[in-house]
Amino acid sequence: MDQTQSCQQETLQLCSRCQEFYGSPQNHGLCSNCYQDFLKERIAKSAETMCFKETSASSSFSPSVSMNSLIDPLVDATNSLTLNTETNPPRIVNNRCKSCNKKVGLTGFGCKCGGSFCGMHRYPEAHACKFDYKTPARAILMKENPVCKGDRLIDRA
Repeated sequence: MDQTQSCQQETLQLCSRCQEFYGSPQNHGLCSNCYQDFLKERIAKSAETMCFKETSASSSFSPSVSMNSLIDPLVDATNSLTLNTETNPPRIVNNRCKSCNKKVGLTGFGCKCGGSFCGMHRYPEAHACKFDYKTPARAILMKENPVCKGDRLIDRA
């Protein structure tokens, strides 16, 4: 039991930057927060050097370091998740009818005008819908059915 405790004490080291959390050898002795900051700095530096090489080099540009080798796949996945949540805010669910203000809950009917309606006001005529249904339908028909014109020559029969 003494051997396992001594092995654990040897492997546990504080982060070399912040000295608050434990670092790991896979992260170059950094904690997870400092390691993410380190990767962001490294990517920014490599992007600056690549841009500098691209502007200063001639027309044949070949990067010496690929971006995929610099980015840890786990960090890339977490960054993409945070970017998606920032660009797409969560949709606010309205659980009341826009016409009569009745609670609709899960049985609410959505309309193309963006409202949520009860069963009585679900049709466009019932809630005075302002959405123009004809224009998108006409555009689809024009795209799917091109105009066919016949010959105008009389001597062909």
